[in-house]
Amino acid sequence: MPSEATESDMSLAESELQLCRRLAGVGAELTPAMAAAARRHRVHRLLAASLRSDERATAEGARLARDLTVAAALDGWRVEETRRLLADLRAARVDVLVLKGTALAHTVYADPHLRPRLDVDLLIRREALEAAERVLTAGGWTRAAERDAELSEPQRHYVKPSSGGPLHVDLHWKIANPRLFADALSFDELWDRAQPIAALGAAARGPSNADALLVACVHRVAHHADALELLWLWDVHLLVERLTADDRREFAARASRARMCAVCRRGVGLAQDLFKTRGAEEMIDALRGEVDEPSASFLGGVRPIDVVAADLATLPWRAKARLAGEHLFPSRAYMRARYPRWPGVLLPLAYVGRIVKGAPKWFMVSR
Repeated sequence: MPSEATESDMSLAESELQLCRRLAGVGAELTPAMAAAARRHRVHRLLAASLRSDERATAEGARLARDLTVAAALDGWRVEETRRLLADLRAARVDVLVLKGTALAHTVYADPHLRPRLDVDLLIRREALEAAERVLTAGGWTRAAERDAELSEPQRHYVKPSSGGPLHVDLHWKIANPRLFADALSFDELWDRAQPIAALGAAARGPSNADALLVACVHRVAHHADALELLWLWDVHLLVERLTADDRREFAARASRARMCAVCRRGVGLAQDLFKTRGAEEMIDALRGEVDEPSASFLGGVRPIDVVAADLATLPWRAKARLAGEHLFPSRAYMRARYPRWPGVLLPLAYVGRIVKGAPKWFMVSR
């Protein structure tokens, strides 16, 4: 039975729907339009892995096969860098969890290089931030120029140059930025249920599959405006099919406690409709109990100004002013990094220019 949460799948082009059928094993034939759709949605490596010998002989098939070979080679190098960083953090007694794409690549995908990822997402306790940053700095990582925005962006970003290209780490102390989602799962409860990720070394741990599914459902709504991105929905598909009956009951209970039932129902429902995910219908039924969840307002996409309004609604008055200041008036150090050619005396004008230039983006749904 299709989920009522998936009306927006009708906005997918026919090539994208054919791609979904192909990934689900229905057997749609490879076409240039399907390959192009796979690249847009970052599932081209999955498509490449499904190629038949006759398809590899075509121009598009050969290109996909080359991409897969390169991805496998680069993945080994990225894994070594990640293992080294996690070992260094462990030596410094920093408890850390590997989140999202990197964790999923090594726990639910057949081969880690099949799951593209732009960065390594790590979750720590807030009190470990300074210790973690010392480890990153000692390892050659530098922090990107960004605002210090504790209330609106509980994360920091780091980059490390290398012969294979720049490496990126996102260091989080909440699972999401919008405050309605940030505390859906705490570090400590994730840590207590964490599973080892052997491929990333003895220091590597990631969320349990049930917790990873909740994070995946939250991430696509909280950070990406409920976008129909097939890679994220394939993550959901693989996780749902991996869960045991006990896992599914625990997942539904955690979603209910976090008031994320509608958000989770949306992700699982889309996966079910597009990929015929086994076990999804039972989970969708178990997620129907909650009404009037504030997080459900994010379904269908929201504008940045709506995110700020939702954040403000969660805060006392003094914190509201601080949050507004984080958005409008970032630190002088940040402004100097962003406007290096501006004399210090003109920085107030840079603040004004930044506000005026950025204002239209606050009223656009960005996916």
